[in-house]
Order: sequence, then structure tokens, then C-alpha cells
Amino acid sequence: MKFRDLAWGAFAVRSTSYESAYQTMITDADFLARLQNEPSQADFEKIRWFLVNYGVHYARKNLAEQYSSIWPRLKPHIRRVANETLETCDLSGREIENEITAAYQCLDEVWGGDTVISKVLHFLNTRLFIMWDNPIQLEYKMHSSYGYIEFLKVMQRHAIEITEDFKGLSLPGTPAEYLSQQLGYSYMRPLTKLIDDYNWITITRSWPKSMPRWLLVLHSPPASSL
Repeated sequence: MKFRDLAWGAFAVRSTSYESAYQTMITDADFLARLQNEPSQADFEKIRWFLVNYGVHYARKNLAEQYSSIWPRLKPHIRRVANETLETCDLSGREIENEITAAYQCLDEVWGGDTVISKVLHFLNTRLFIMWDNPIQLEYKMHSSYGYIEFLKVMQRHAIEITEDFKGLSLPGTPAEYLSQQLGYSYMRPLTKLIDDYNWITITRSWPKSMPRWLLVLHSPPASSL
């Protein structure tokens, strides 16, 4: 994936009104820190609120209580990948695979399935985990914990390609910093979410995978008549 593709997806998502719930979550640094250490039931209630307002229109009322009940078993696996990022994580290493699989399976004990699990994992480490939904799973033909790791490997290749392409453009900062600033976000949107933006807008919403040529033509200045 080229940086221009990522930028197109990010721009397209920014033009929607779909993002307010995500912004509420990602800008709460204290909440994100607690999720990796000792989250309260109120923190898990916030996750339930996010799910309800971000496409999962029904979530069980006792969902926070269920997450609290599995947290003692989930915590060690989340702590062991807390410093990992999508760009550098050894996703083919047995240790990392085991930790992600174990975390995924813990969350699978709670209502919601693959889509919900990926959303919860994202907030447990926003730099590593990417959300997916059913259309994205169908596109990549990947499901369950094994499929999610394979999905992350594909997304990792995209992240590396984007970063290398960005370096060649001599633009300031990182892809995430640059796009966050250009699109007027009040925070740095993680690269993992920008990649999810691209997947969601081009797969789930069926927008073009790159800026349509007719838009580029309209943007170009008219040819000189001289």
C-alpha cells in the first residue's frame, strides 16, 4: 500500500460523521493507560459505550461485568505485548503468536465475536492491534484467533510499505503525525487506525481504493489555450 492510498482513506473517513465515539476513547490517555494495568468496571463500561456507538448497536448490559471477570486471565497476555507496535512486532515469533492467541481466546469467552474482540484489543494496545469487521474478514478470508494473526501480518506489511513510501516523499514527521495534522485531528491518530480507516472505507463502505481519476482531473488546472 502506498502512502497516497492511506491518505485517501483517511481523508474519506474524515469527511464522515462516524468518528466521534472513537475520538472520545483515543483522546483519554488515562483511560488507555488503565486498560493496560488495572481497569475498573467503569472503564469496561466505557468500552461497551463505544461498541454501541460504533457499529455494534446492541451490547449486553452486563458486558462490563463479563470483561472484569476475565481480566485476571487476560492481563498477563496484554502486559507482555504492551510495548509492541505493528511496524516492529515479530508476529511470526511463537511467543508473540501465543500471547495474541491467548488474549483473543480470553475475549472470545465474552459476547460479541471477532468484530468486538478486535475493537477491544485495539484499545488494549492502539499501536499494535487493528480493528476488523465482517466485510473485512470476508475480503481477506480470515476468521478467529489464527486468522486475526494472519490479518495482522498482512497489515504489518502494509504499515512497513507505507512508512517506506512516506520516507521517500520528504514530508515531515511520520505517516500518522502528518495525516493527523493535515486532517485537523486534535490528537495523533494511530497508524493502526488509519489503516483501519482505509479498510473500512474501501471494503465495508465500498468506496474506491484510490482517489478517482475524475476527481484528479477536476482538481487539475485547465490546459492553457495559448
